[in-house]
Amino acid sequence: SSFTFGKKSGPVASKKLPLPTLDPETGRYIKSTDDDGIYPYDAIGSALRHGPSPFLTRTFNADEYEQGILKYMLSAKVGRDEATGNIDAKLNNAMDWSYQKMAEKNGKPKVDYTRLDKKQAVLTVVWALGITPLAVNVVWNTADQFINSPGPSVIKH
Repeated sequence: SSFTFGKKSGPVASKKLPLPTLDPETGRYIKSTDDDGIYPYDAIGSALRHGPSPFLTRTFNADEYEQGILKYMLSAKVGRDEATGNIDAKLNNAMDWSYQKMAEKNGKPKVDYTRLDKKQAVLTVVWALGITPLAVNVVWNTADQFINSPGPSVIKH
């Protein structure tokens, strides 16, 4: 399958939503047999769209992430693509996501959280590869200098 910035491309089939079920004994959501379980974009796509939080959750806590997707699919009656975008947006900034959902209930247009904003993707890459390492380096060097050469403000006995 082809990917564009981590997102599946191609026609979307119009069929009944493969909604999950909730197992009352375990409290876990069970994927429908009609659900292929394929996310609309990969973990890097999550990072480019919504930052490090959904990327880290998806990478290091995949079961919790999948349960969140399934829960959202069932409660909102949406497909996996829309659920993935919404869960990623919620993991990135729950307050803004909640505000947007309330605005949508009051008639505002629905936001497509699976859409990749090219400007945001470039900013994410710049922060990830440029600004963050620079900031870490400054903090590290400052701490190292303070520890190894405390200066005249430290009283020596």
